Amino acid sequence: MTFSPRFSPLSVSFEPETFLSLAREIQALRSTGRPSGSNRLTSPIVTDWSKTLLPFPAIIGSLGATPVLEPVFAFSDDNSCALLSSGWVRLENHVDVHLEGHRPIGR
Repeated sequence: MTFSPRFSPLSVSFEPETFLSLAREIQALRSTGRPSGSNRLTSPIVTDWSKTLLPFPAIIGSLGATPVLEPVFAFSDDNSCALLSSGWVRLENHVDVHLEGHRPIGR
């Protein structure tokens, strides 16, 4: 899968091949608890991220200077990676780290 972050999830439409690819990734995740593929270590990094609910589960954060707001299909067991329609991304600096007292918010 090729990664291309978007900031307009309400206008997202998916090709059938995208769902087939997502199903394979989720199947692999269920069997190992980890994202599949050797590109996991080179996946893009989304920082200052959080889970959110729109009409569907989504992730919000930043990819460098680019804002990310996309549907999320799965998380790794340790919440270090998320499966977006464009592929796996690594997650760093959940927004909780910016809150005083580091009290988790729905993580």
